[in-house]
Amino acid sequence: MVELTRDHGTAVLMISHDLPMVARYTDRMVVMHHGRIVESNRTAALVKAPREDYTRKLLAAMPHRGPVREIPRADPILEVDGLVLDFPASGGLLSRRAGKRALKGIDLRIAPGEVVALVGGSGSGKTTLGRAIAGLLQPTGGRILFEGKGIARRSEGWARYRAQCQMVFQDPASSLDPRMTVGASIAEALIGMPGLGAAERRRRILEVLEEVSLPAEVVLRYPHELSGGQRQRVAIARAVVRRPAFIIADEPVSALDVTVRAQILELFAQLQSRHGFSCLFISHDLGVVEQIADRVIVMHHGEIVEQGTRNDVFDRPLHDYTRELLAAAPRMANALALRAEADTRHTERTPEAMAL
Repeated sequence: MVELTRDHGTAVLMISHDLPMVARYTDRMVVMHHGRIVESNRTAALVKAPREDYTRKLLAAMPHRGPVREIPRADPILEVDGLVLDFPASGGLLSRRAGKRALKGIDLRIAPGEVVALVGGSGSGKTTLGRAIAGLLQPTGGRILFEGKGIARRSEGWARYRAQCQMVFQDPASSLDPRMTVGASIAEALIGMPGLGAAERRRRILEVLEEVSLPAEVVLRYPHELSGGQRQRVAIARAVVRRPAFIIADEPVSALDVTVRAQILELFAQLQSRHGFSCLFISHDLGVVEQIADRVIVMHHGEIVEQGTRNDVFDRPLHDYTRELLAAAPRMANALALRAEADTRHTERTPEAMAL
């Protein structure tokens, strides 16, 4: 798009909530709130010295590096050894798609109480790995162990694992049944828990709604009556109401705007600290990963190419692909510098790209 504006005089109106990307690529920035334009200025000037409270709130809500947590040494709660997953060939004679090996011998360990981020580009296999660990996809080879026991279907540890492993999906609008109320959706997660009568089940539902900062009256509402942030809070409540030991979160904040994303990340961190569950956090947003992860695993073409502590991977990346990922997702601190450098290289006047 930058080349279009430079070479062909094309104007670009870029609509986004990704502020570092906006700072990196746009000339002018327009901020909207509740249907009104509240601030407009050259991008660099607006980011460096915002005039309006809402603009300052947006900038303050950007992810930031969290503190280093000490994870006690213990046997891993989850182990993956040599995991392989093949997608078979599909389609007919004229539209046949070749088979593909999506996971190529994955090994990983997650400790009790640890938040491990799984990152990589589109097609890297990170969501496939998450779904395989959750039991939603059947691996071709390798094994998955939970608390030292294999969790293959029909194995001895399968039923306990399905109760102790919960998943938060990217889009709560599609993962929540539109025909069920919030209360019914959360109650569904409690099915099969021993000794849980109707009164106790209702108490647990109201308790978890309070934990995710939703009022009790939402139990009677349907997903379409809630905002995107509220729906994701319901999805998180449904995942934690059983007090699981392990949660898989697949891009849980990618569909949310900047301020709501910050609220959900803070909520997630509070719940993880309170209940101590382990988490595999799948994301392509490195800013989010930098805020929430204890350890980072980088995937590329179905393989793990690098893993280490959050600080080691972000500050001292070893693999070329990791460095490419970090360079492609500039932080706000250097986004404006990159934009200024690009402007210096192309001194001719270019039409302005505006970000809304």
